Amino acid sequence: MKKIIVSAAVAAMALSTSAFALEDIKVNGQAKVYYETNNGNDVALFNKDNASAEVVFKLGMTGKQGDVGFGATIYQTSTMGLEGTLVMGTRSGTANSDMFVGEAYITAPIAPKTVLKFGKQELDTPLAFTERWNAVPNTFDAAVAINNSIDNVTIVGAYIGAGTGGTPANNKFETGVGGAQQYAGGAYALAALYNANGLGVNFWAYHIDNVGSTGFAGGGSAVNAVWIDAAMKVADINIKAYAAMVSAEDIDATSAVALSAATKLGNFKVFGAAAYVTENDDKADLSIANTATGGKKTKLPTAGVYTDGKFVAMPGSTSLKAKGATKIGATGLALQAVYNNNTQDQSLDAMELDLIISQKVGVFNLKGILMHRDWTNSDFDKDAQQHVRVIASVNF
Repeated sequence: MKKIIVSAAVAAMALSTSAFALEDIKVNGQAKVYYETNNGNDVALFNKDNASAEVVFKLGMTGKQGDVGFGATIYQTSTMGLEGTLVMGTRSGTANSDMFVGEAYITAPIAPKTVLKFGKQELDTPLAFTERWNAVPNTFDAAVAINNSIDNVTIVGAYIGAGTGGTPANNKFETGVGGAQQYAGGAYALAALYNANGLGVNFWAYHIDNVGSTGFAGGGSAVNAVWIDAAMKVADINIKAYAAMVSAEDIDATSAVALSAATKLGNFKVFGAAAYVTENDDKADLSIANTATGGKKTKLPTAGVYTDGKFVAMPGSTSLKAKGATKIGATGLALQAVYNNNTQDQSLDAMELDLIISQKVGVFNLKGILMHRDWTNSDFDKDAQQHVRVIASVNF
């Protein structure tokens, strides 16, 4: 039965005219139920008006023929008919019972010790990356070349033509905190990644051709950015430092620095981090966050579940994070606190406390997050909120 399914999938994807010529065929998948609710705007915690959910079925396949490899992933999403009764809609913003291609790419050698990955794919770069917190991840149309000619150094060059943004249907490469600005051209990235003798240093440089006029002085501005992080272990403490800058023509640059430390104390893993982002009069434009999702998530180490790129990565923000995690039997427990203070926007003065519980029951992976959010500036009139997120998944 598996051979029939694999052969049908290969034929449907038109990756080869003969399935038997392909090598190393691997099929993977996941079925997931994602539910979240909150009590904001005076709505009860489990009321459908503030609840969203999604059932996601994912099926992926990789393989190769000679030196050429391929990968493809499809998604099927739905609310299982509960829209308007228990929830208001899907979590990711996709249409109910939507099916779409998440990834479709090839890999091929293009020079000695150099491989090109071309097509729709997930990316993991500091300022343009795939976010996996939602029911389905965002992906990119991109070409990425990876070279390993130098010992202990990996050179990466990438062209990013478009990204799916907040939802798979929104095939645009976005920037800005509100996600309103659209890149009219492509994004380019160049990186040098060093790892040897217990020291890892990553340097990334970005150029984005053209930014739409919304929110930018003069409009049509090119955006440039740099990111560097360095990690090493001192005694039993893993230390990591970060620095980044984003700039555009006729707009003040935004810079950030951050530091994190993690260690293990008995059965407890502990983590602490601090970050600072410089003020910027054009604060609505340039944050140190994911340019592909309107700045939703950030690689700065102080981000929480909701006190994320929209808070800690914004110009004028100083943020702190502390986290402790342990296991009691088969149950994983983590408690984290995030505090953010912003000198430019009082609505970004916020605190978040999260309890994260994970458990495996048979073949099911269960995860629950209980969140408390508070806005700490008394001049900003917004009540505290509680959120509940539950995720159940089966991998195959």
